[in-house]
Amino acid sequence: MTGGSLVGLILLSMAWLFFALGAVTNFSVLVAARKAKEGERAPAGIPFLPGVAGSLAAFFTIPALGRYGVEVPWPWFWILLPLVPECGWLLVYFKRRGPR
Repeated sequence: MTGGSLVGLILLSMAWLFFALGAVTNFSVLVAARKAKEGERAPAGIPFLPGVAGSLAAFFTIPALGRYGVEVPWPWFWILLPLVPECGWLLVYFKRRGPR
């Protein structure tokens, strides 16, 4: 393994871990925000960064798996899937703003 491959593996692992821990953090913040009463301050999370990191990690992982003979069905689905939890943040945002 070359030095560049090792750095790439480390960065890819960090991106997957950031996605996993960020998704857990955002989920717990989302639950707390939904339980908060009106006028009460809700905790803030990191809304879009974990999903973007997960998409980038999937984008670089799928071709790496292909080099080892693993065929991934619907690659764009798996690349865009980490962005789906971010839709919950949009719902909370619009719920807080309310009608004008």
